[in-house]
Amino acid sequence: MYAHKFSVIANITNVFKIYAVMITALFLIFPFILNLRFIYDKNYKKLFFSAHIYGISILGGYIERIREGFAIHVSENKALILPYRSLIGMRSNFNLRKNYFIRKINLLTELGSEDLPQLPFMFAVASNIASNIYGALRKSAEGNTIFKSDVLLYEEKNVLKISAEIEVVFNIFTILITFFKLFLRKIEKWITKTK
Repeated sequence: MYAHKFSVIANITNVFKIYAVMITALFLIFPFILNLRFIYDKNYKKLFFSAHIYGISILGGYIERIREGFAIHVSENKALILPYRSLIGMRSNFNLRKNYFIRKINLLTELGSEDLPQLPFMFAVASNIASNIYGALRKSAEGNTIFKSDVLLYEEKNVLKISAEIEVVFNIFTILITFFKLFLRKIEKWITKTK
């Protein structure tokens, strides 16, 4: 009796397809950390913003108020105009708490007044109370979100500067779900208009 010889020949294209599917699945669920930074300075009358993923800058610019609405500048030569009327009745198309996880919120308010020096101090006390209440409520609702709010007071200076840093954890799969929800909303609006 002869021993049966098995010869297994792997199809390399099938192996590559399996690896491609595995890498794509890992990429879709891999957690990304997005750092959003916002700074409003009353002297400039602009809201500066930037977005980074793992320290790599992906977006930055500033928002200023103009006669028609808000101008969002992401480069020196181009701006996106957001009219006031488009903000009226605007509602969220998706729930951020379901699609993204906000890991950290840091606020810093810099205040100073030459004419009313007691006003920044009163704001600091009220802000401390409000931030403690908000932080406790957010911790009980969200669980692991870190919330921190500080106030920096200036003497004999007129200063109003607000800085915010928000750390958001997301993955590509949640972004695709969000875009799919927005797409379904557009289809739903189009269907209701045609009836």
